[in-house]
Amino acid sequence: MCRRVLHPLVRILVRFGVSAGEFKAIVDSVYAHAGSEYLAEQGERVTYSKLAVITGINRAFLPAILANPQDEFRPRSNTQLHRAARVLNGWHDDKLFQTGQGDPAVLPIDGEQRSFRQLVELYSGGVYHRTMLSELERVGAIRLISGKRVRAVRRTPVGGGANLDSVLTTGEMAGDLLNTLEHNLIAPAEEQWPARALIGMVDADALPLFRTQLGQRADRLLEVLDQFVRSHAPQPGKAGEGKPGVEVGAAVIAIRRRTPPAN
Repeated sequence: MCRRVLHPLVRILVRFGVSAGEFKAIVDSVYAHAGSEYLAEQGERVTYSKLAVITGINRAFLPAILANPQDEFRPRSNTQLHRAARVLNGWHDDKLFQTGQGDPAVLPIDGEQRSFRQLVELYSGGVYHRTMLSELERVGAIRLISGKRVRAVRRTPVGGGANLDSVLTTGEMAGDLLNTLEHNLIAPAEEQWPARALIGMVDADALPLFRTQLGQRADRLLEVLDQFVRSHAPQPGKAGEGKPGVEVGAAVIAIRRRTPPAN
């Protein structure tokens, strides 16, 4: 289950330059906060020792992890960052590789002092400088000049492609789906939420029609459900007598299944 969930997530992270170290820091934070919620739900007193037992996180790290809000990412050290990001950060922050105005200097690719090779040796953690050069050029973060010098184009190894709203919406939808599946795993049958899926093979030429048909039917279904939700909204009563509302929703998603690569 973890592999099936994580594979597409990690593909997204790799595409946007998030390293395994950064992801591990996020996982530790989520584990610590989710473990705290779980202990509280079980009526247990939340202690660092109990959290260490159920999460496997070193007890010494838990106070610092829990001190940060869940939606705040803060890696414990720069060594957890993407190696290309470390090189670009050094280029922008280290005076040795800057101009007199504080901008990243144009660097010779080779050389013992104040070169791209020296920059990579100092900040990449052991990556061969020609490999780093090739990767940064591939993602458009640097520009070669006459084949012997290199200029920094931007500070991050990842360019544009998706706006923040679309990334956050994707995360919210994926999170809502997993929350629902978690509920269904532990709830009795009569309290489970409907989860239906259809998977089949179609001709590639039929995909535009499939998207159109599903989109039109999804719009009609969601309009009906929206009317239902509005007509069954919680009714205000006397002070202290109103029943609490329950936030519910529905989503219709066209699934694109990716076949896992063969081992």
